[in-house]
Amino acid sequence: MLVNTARGWGNVVRDRRLELGMTQEDLAKRIGRTRWWVLRFEAGHAGSGSIENLLKMLDVLELYIDVKTEPGYDDSDPMLADPSGPDPWGGRS
Repeated sequence: MLVNTARGWGNVVRDRRLELGMTQEDLAKRIGRTRWWVLRFEAGHAGSGSIENLLKMLDVLELYIDVKTEPGYDDSDPMLADPSGPDPWGGRS
């Protein structure tokens, strides 16, 4: 399933939580957040979630993600460059 919106993330989390018979409170306790936080995440406010919280949720809900980019996507941010590749700042490796 392709998920590319905050609402989509919320739906996946809610559906899987219900599939596992968990309440919002159960999930919140297991990831160290409040029920209100889970409620907002499921309502499409995924922007309030950190990577750490998302990874905790994925682990608790036994979900796995595969991150893909669109063809032709180029992230020129040197902080995300392949460390085995050429030096993005043009210096010596």
